[in-house]
Amino acid sequence: MKRTLIALLLVFIVTGMVSAQGAEEAAGAYPERPVEFVAPASAGGGTDTFCRLIVDIINKNDLVDGNIVVINKPGGGGTVGAAYASDTNRDGNYTLIAINGAQALGLRASTEVDASNLVPIAALAMDNVLFVGATGSQYADFDDVIAAAKSNPGGINVGVADNLDRLCVEMINDSVGIELNGVYFDSAGEISSAMLGGHVDFGIMNPNECIGQIQADMMVPLAAFTEKRLDGDFASAPTFAELGYEDVQFQMFRGIMGGAGMSAETVEYWSAVFEQVAATDQWKSDYINKRALDGNYMGAAKFGPYATKNSEQLFQMGKKIGLFE
Repeated sequence: MKRTLIALLLVFIVTGMVSAQGAEEAAGAYPERPVEFVAPASAGGGTDTFCRLIVDIINKNDLVDGNIVVINKPGGGGTVGAAYASDTNRDGNYTLIAINGAQALGLRASTEVDASNLVPIAALAMDNVLFVGATGSQYADFDDVIAAAKSNPGGINVGVADNLDRLCVEMINDSVGIELNGVYFDSAGEISSAMLGGHVDFGIMNPNECIGQIQADMMVPLAAFTEKRLDGDFASAPTFAELGYEDVQFQMFRGIMGGAGMSAETVEYWSAVFEQVAATDQWKSDYINKRALDGNYMGAAKFGPYATKNSEQLFQMGKKIGLFE
């Protein structure tokens, strides 16, 4: 009897060791094949840069035991990429997609793509917004902008590249009591060309979209939609709060979602990976500091509700001004 009990005990121990080893192997096996990281924009743009820098950091720091392949799916303000990533016929555990506030708003307003299948994973940064003018123009500061807008209602044009930019213009109009006119362009580069060519008076831009022109003394930041002043090349721009318009504040999140049906375990896995990415010196220096962003990491539990609330608020604001009609 004693020998039988000892034998059974050994079986349990060995079985337990094998089971534990199997669990470890299963946990460490993911990803077993390449993971697709969808950039819903063209190669070379801000979203593409975001994706490729993340992959570079992951590879350099051995954060993932597997391959991650960036694939570009431009078009429709992010809807083409979202349709691809949210396809239920695709394995969501092996699909990631970059998403920002502008794309989330576009998806909320879209009647063609149901992006509800996308699973929030993490936000890695908050992008700031500037009101920018051309150097040497008649507008030395934002007071000059107000004076011109009041003397010529609807005649002062501001270049915008998406609906978020347009909403920023409307924030100014509502708070200041003026009527600036938002003029759409396909990119910040086109806004820059139009401003420097005298075709529009101002532009709404993220810092990384205009830093080169500001450093070359071709553009000047006239005001910032930030809570506090930015530093470096943007330090001369007062916040709208400093100018007396405290409700004119805005930031755009930059984050990542998983494909349709991504499991909770996989979400947790990637959330931890991206938290490590956000903590690296390379991320801080080559992305956050270089582009004057705020490094506000949010895991899945916080990012999901935030993204939903943010896009819904902006959608309702856009509806009020007929943006989605």
